[in-house]
Amino acid sequence: MKHASTAARARGALVLGTLVGALVGALGGGCASRTYTYYLVDPEQPRNEALKEEGTLTRPFAFGSTTVMKVRWNDGNLITEVDIPMVSSGQRIVIEHAPGSSELKTIPASRVVPPPPTVADKSLVEAYRARGLNINEDAPEVSIVRARALVRQATEGGNYALALEWVETVLARYPSHPEFLRAKASLLLMMGERAKAIEIYEYVEGIESDPAVRKKLEELRKSEK
Repeated sequence: MKHASTAARARGALVLGTLVGALVGALGGGCASRTYTYYLVDPEQPRNEALKEEGTLTRPFAFGSTTVMKVRWNDGNLITEVDIPMVSSGQRIVIEHAPGSSELKTIPASRVVPPPPTVADKSLVEAYRARGLNINEDAPEVSIVRARALVRQATEGGNYALALEWVETVLARYPSHPEFLRAKASLLLMMGERAKAIEIYEYVEGIESDPAVRKKLEELRKSEK
């Protein structure tokens, strides 16, 4: 009985070895024409051209003293801009958004912070772009809607200097915005800067003519004679 059991086990091992050998042979023969993905997704899915890697990938940044990465933070109350140099040695940047540690050197904050854009600004920015007017992409993003309300509020309160600061936050990013250029000229005129106001009025007329501005320019020119 012991010899018969041993012989049966030997025959079983031989059959199993034959099956495994056949399976390995079949898989080995198919590897040349079928990828591993073929056994996961059937039929095999076409590969997007954008995902194909050809040649050596180009590095997005070249390390050097003149290459920087701009990082911005704007929560509506505080704006922080940092130009981080791309150096190969590595570095650590610490940004404080609130006064705290006396060990860190800080840059004095400006009085106004460009209000961050909202959903309501999307169509206004698209209309500005559609006219082919210049956009300074390096300047902070700003809400035109909110800035307009802040300019009006400061002007009605007689604080022309503050209103002018709000105007400048918009013009920093949208330097050819007719509405805010006219507002700047009007504020300068109220602050006694007559010559500069006329210059800006004439400049904005070249971008977009307005009957009220033309009339104001005529009055200013007549009064100069």
